[in-house]
Amino acid sequence: MDTSEYNKIKQDILDLPVIYREVEPKEIVALGGNFYNIVNTEVYVDPGVAGKIDSYLGIKYSQTRMAYDSYGEQGLTNLRNFFGQAKNENDSKLVLVANTHSKQIVSAVPIKQSVILPHAFFDFAEMFMDKNQYLPEKMEYNMGPVDSISLIMRPVKEKFMEFAKGDEFLFNGLYFRWTPGEIALGNYYIRLVCSNGQTQTSQNAISKIAAPTIENFHKLLELNADSDPIKRNVEKMLESAKQSMNTKASVRELGAAVNILKQQHLNDEDANQIIPYLETKNLYKDAGYEVDTEHMALAKSNKTVWELYNMLTYFATHNKVWSPQDIKRTNLMESSMNFLLRKRDIVEHYDIF
Repeated sequence: MDTSEYNKIKQDILDLPVIYREVEPKEIVALGGNFYNIVNTEVYVDPGVAGKIDSYLGIKYSQTRMAYDSYGEQGLTNLRNFFGQAKNENDSKLVLVANTHSKQIVSAVPIKQSVILPHAFFDFAEMFMDKNQYLPEKMEYNMGPVDSISLIMRPVKEKFMEFAKGDEFLFNGLYFRWTPGEIALGNYYIRLVCSNGQTQTSQNAISKIAAPTIENFHKLLELNADSDPIKRNVEKMLESAKQSMNTKASVRELGAAVNILKQQHLNDEDANQIIPYLETKNLYKDAGYEVDTEHMALAKSNKTVWELYNMLTYFATHNKVWSPQDIKRTNLMESSMNFLLRKRDIVEHYDIF
């Protein structure tokens, strides 16, 4: 990505007909159907967004179904308004993303402190890159309502490290992840895969701010690839990578990898084509083993954790299903890294003998 491409994508995002409005629970009044009165304005809310508002208010999906099945639309409306009035005002607030052309609420994002607008994020990101000598490498964002942006930054002075023979990666890349309620800074690794000349990338968040204050921005400005928190992040990733190369994944961990893919809206069949979870589970079932979650945590697959991790990251970076700027690529990268760093079901040790 060169500067002109970065500026174009940035401007396209800033020109979108959306506004971000911070609201409190009592300002959200359900009217019935998909209509709400929000800050004295009647608006249409997408059904998926209504579910996010329900979750923010503390309403479970099972409760909405019970209210609707028992008392109809009015029962559901009463339930939503009861929770809206009862929710503590000191709890987290909600940012509603509205399309000004269609006059619809297209997203809802809980926030801890105050809303961070996209232009503030871009201003800060450019200040950070100038100060710490980084260049924009890639930008990904939610392809619907823009409520999530990932800006990947490549260092002017690249640093590489070998963590296995013939296997090295760029370890001083960084990335920002923005939502209306948060900016996160994290490590961005680019692994060089010598056998096929391709690269794979991984991301790992390290620091977050929840309000656009000078103090918070200064906190992130002082972080760079040479700072202690980010160095510790790299060391933890290396240790997990080395252990995972010598550790067989359990069948339950195969299932966890499938669920990671399904969280990014892959269907069950496609996810199992990438990760052979059901196939492996059925082999144990046919052999007479119990296949509940507890037993599958003790059952070895024929994949190492490292192979499983690379299946996820390869799909995230190389699939043709998603557009190059789709935020689901970043989401899958972050989930893959969290999977690599988690405690393993089956613990094995590497040695030199």
